[in-house]
Amino acid sequence: MEWYTQKEVADLLGVSKATVYHYGKQKKIIKILDPHRLYKEARYEKAEVDRLVYEKQSLPTGMSPNEVAKKLGLSVQSVYKYIQDGSIKAEAVPYGDERITYVISGTAFQKAEKSLKQSETQRPKKYEYYDSKNDIVLYQKFHSNRIPEARVIRNEEKAWGFYLSNIQQWLPYEEGIRNYALKPAYSIHQSTLDYKGFLEIEMPKKVVVFYPFLDYLYEIWGVENIRLREQNETVLLYVRVGEKPFISEVFGIVDILPYLINGEMHHEDDTLILRSPNRKTSFELPIELLETISDLAEQEGISISKWVEQKLSLIIK
Repeated sequence: MEWYTQKEVADLLGVSKATVYHYGKQKKIIKILDPHRLYKEARYEKAEVDRLVYEKQSLPTGMSPNEVAKKLGLSVQSVYKYIQDGSIKAEAVPYGDERITYVISGTAFQKAEKSLKQSETQRPKKYEYYDSKNDIVLYQKFHSNRIPEARVIRNEEKAWGFYLSNIQQWLPYEEGIRNYALKPAYSIHQSTLDYKGFLEIEMPKKVVVFYPFLDYLYEIWGVENIRLREQNETVLLYVRVGEKPFISEVFGIVDILPYLINGEMHHEDDTLILRSPNRKTSFELPIELLETISDLAEQEGISISKWVEQKLSLIIK
């Protein structure tokens, strides 16, 4: 038999019958004319369909961006972003009507998973500083009529509770709420800022501005825009860059700048402006050069952006 029905073509190519119809309109496959309607279903010449089947079988196999997103716990948009910047190695393949999709091989997925997990572990996880059960965050200020100031901390067993500075005592969270009627001094929630990077601060716990600055961040920026990691003598803060109101009688920007380790901080007209140290840019490069850079970056297990940054830094130095 020298032809396939429309359904057979759809099954062979793994597409819908509507796509088969479009393939015929685009002359990718040849529809057999049936002016007298002798057949119930449209038919297509076998040779062209077999050619498409062969081409499809020759395409690279692997996971789709959707599958990778689910496995890595990312949005599909993030996966496409990582594909574009070279963090995820993928091959472009034809898809549907003059479109392309991407295929990620098992090896490429393993490398991306390792690379992205390494970069992600550099920043704190939310469970390190936020207790979702009680909606409290590390060092958050509480108070009551009996207790002027209590700070949320965890004991050596990592149990959440309060440190009462006036009596220098730690209490379990439930006991502080029940026995001392402790209540939060402010809301710790704000809308999430558009992602444009993080500013990094490392501040000693013993400096005078430590608690006032944290109170300001929690109340004005919100826990949605802050990541925090407690260390032995210091606290590492990652704050989403952006702009927020700033009015404080307790501390000024000059008190915070000595602890800024990455990013820019400005104070203008009662507004605190935080900027990332990185700026997004783009270059037009010859395809061969870009492919070479991509291969070299892959060999080192880093993204194209990171590879270019490292090489440029070496040249400039």
